[in-house]
Amino acid sequence: MAHAPWNAKFEDVLRQGLPGLGKDKEAAADVPMEAYGLDSMALIGIVSALESAFRVSLAGQVVVPVHALTAGQLWGILSAALAPAWDESRPATAGRRTRDLGPWAVA
Repeated sequence: MAHAPWNAKFEDVLRQGLPGLGKDKEAAADVPMEAYGLDSMALIGIVSALESAFRVSLAGQVVVPVHALTAGQLWGILSAALAPAWDESRPATAGRRTRDLGPWAVA
């Protein structure tokens, strides 16, 4: 099995929010998280925990149906929210709260 593409903080949030992902299991990036017990309420908790842990807003970003969402897709959504906005055509704060910008961002 290939190593998961995400970091330990993301893995911790998944473990706390997915009842079927015990300490002895590793989430597969391409398996729907429904296999680990994800439902709409668990997704709300996981997204909230990710927003707190990574200090980003994921509002409106998770558009994949709950029954089909994979950990890899969720990591991609989070990674996109964490990426700096280098595109000058959009505001530097698009998708984030101003206080959450990294030290490299100029608001």
